[in-house]
Amino acid sequence: MTDFGLIGHPVAHSMSKVMHEAAFRELGLEHTYGLFDVTSEELRLFMENSKFRGLNVTVPLKMEVVKYMDELSEDAAIIGSVNTIEFGNIRIGHNTDAAGFMRSLEEASVDLDAATAVVLGAGGAGRSIVFKLARCGVHVYVWNRDQKKAQALADDVLRKTDIRVEPVSQVSEVIRKSDILVNATCVGMVPDVNQTPVLSKYLHPALTVVDIVYNPAETRLLRQARDMGCRTVSGVGMLVHQGAEALRIWLDVEPPIDAMREAVLSNLGARGL
Repeated sequence: MTDFGLIGHPVAHSMSKVMHEAAFRELGLEHTYGLFDVTSEELRLFMENSKFRGLNVTVPLKMEVVKYMDELSEDAAIIGSVNTIEFGNIRIGHNTDAAGFMRSLEEASVDLDAATAVVLGAGGAGRSIVFKLARCGVHVYVWNRDQKKAQALADDVLRKTDIRVEPVSQVSEVIRKSDILVNATCVGMVPDVNQTPVLSKYLHPALTVVDIVYNPAETRLLRQARDMGCRTVSGVGMLVHQGAEALRIWLDVEPPIDAMREAVLSNLGARGL
């Protein structure tokens, strides 16, 4: 039986197995970690038959899996998105995306004081980032291809936190007056590495550009941002730190973050990024 794993669709590109198995080796643990391609239509049957110590959850299941939890952590309940499941007598849904994202910003010395941010994407990861930034006092704009989802997320943030998030239909103008741009969509992910969610002409040198896509480690968006003089933050940091939080929840250990990061970067062919 596999001890831990990742569910979502697709999952073949994921570095979670590489990362967690590197952590297990470093900790001297003989656990296993599997990748399970599960669609939304297959989720109910999969959860009914799940026997694991823990699972990670990726797109498109982070919001849908909530209904299969017996209990939610505080962050997961507020955000409405689960990316880590703790199995025991009951199933507890956690959200470690928010903490992982914030830790990646800290590593890059991104100043959030009086900052304005544009978040692209209102899915599971986007929700986590919007909620966390808003609760940290950042003025947040949110864009989604389906504008109704951006509006629904803004309404949810206001209802749960009394903080106003602004949904936008066009991002070009708000990017020009923002400090941070976050791509929380899948645009630019393997295999569609030539895609970018924002044209480079809208970027400016005072902007910090964060792309939560980590495969490739440097997306087209990040390359364009670097060429424009922007500070860039790769999605590898968020991946590693959300995974580290999951290990703390599952095993009550101090995760070997350096070994986890090195395993990911090595497998992406991006040493030294």
